[in-house]
Amino acid sequence: MKRALLVGGTGPSGPHIARGLLARGFEVTRFHTGRHEPEESLPVEHLHGDPFSAEGIGQAISRREFDIVIATYGRIKLLARAVAGRVGQFLSVGGTLAYQGYISPAKSFPSGLPIGTREDFPTVPPDAISESRGASAVRRVEDTLFGLHEEGAFSVSVFRFPTLYGPRNPHHWEWSTIRRVLDNRPFIVLPDGGLPIHSRLSARNAAHSILLAVDYPEEAAGQAFNCADDDQYSLREWVEMTMEFADGALEIVSVPGDIPSPGYGTVAFGYSCTPHAVVDTRKIRRFLNYTDTKPAVACLHETVEWILSNRADAESWSILDPFDYAAEDQFMSVWRNATDQFAH
Repeated sequence: MKRALLVGGTGPSGPHIARGLLARGFEVTRFHTGRHEPEESLPVEHLHGDPFSAEGIGQAISRREFDIVIATYGRIKLLARAVAGRVGQFLSVGGTLAYQGYISPAKSFPSGLPIGTREDFPTVPPDAISESRGASAVRRVEDTLFGLHEEGAFSVSVFRFPTLYGPRNPHHWEWSTIRRVLDNRPFIVLPDGGLPIHSRLSARNAAHSILLAVDYPEEAAGQAFNCADDDQYSLREWVEMTMEFADGALEIVSVPGDIPSPGYGTVAFGYSCTPHAVVDTRKIRRFLNYTDTKPAVACLHETVEWILSNRADAESWSILDPFDYAAEDQFMSVWRNATDQFAH
């Protein structure tokens, strides 16, 4: 029987990946810390250990061999070196934040990212630690993986995920809207009226993206793929749909993005990164025949329902938005007074 090692596998996409591997006839082993166990029980082996250290990785997997390794978290460089020569296919999850101009828009000209950023767009320098907020680490992981691929250690494919969403997500971006609905707040502040667009990918479709490389190993070999849902929406549209699914109605207050506001808490990196991060996904569609397994709107609805049923988890995982309503009310008093004067 074919054997697969899933590193992580307890977050939003993990259960979907595990089920997909089982359906394809794999014997599946999950390697994770054990701090979070999946909600559903699947016939898979669990290895509990430290996937963030060479010692922990060595103790957990020893000299075992696998047909496929899927790395969704942990120290992927250490893992890749540990299994080099003992795995046929290595599938790794990275991020679109590694593109030059995503974290630091001024590093690209024109500022930020082009609409429809392709896989061959420049990534951050591997030593750009001071301004990259982890993006350079993503670049260094990719360099290591593709180097091992060239050496024949395994066949590698890298999946660059954008903003991920779904049940059990480490950060529920939708919670900024949902909690204000539950707390009967009258408004939500959005930078630039919520017009910015960042590509999103549901956990279901993220898992499907990776599993397609299992189905098309030759086409996926040595490639990096942008991943995103078929349909994309602006921040404002995302908030509007979230409100609808949460049975609420908040006034959306638009504030220019270069004015610090409570809206910064609703957006990754406090709205300091590129206003738009729309990736081109034609490559994964052409090479691996990608299309959504479930539409984005339906996946968002599923996510909102899960958050409403698991408020404690959503609140404990969502730490970017301070929900400082007193400060918001003070800001709105000043802002409405200013805009009234502008109108006059």
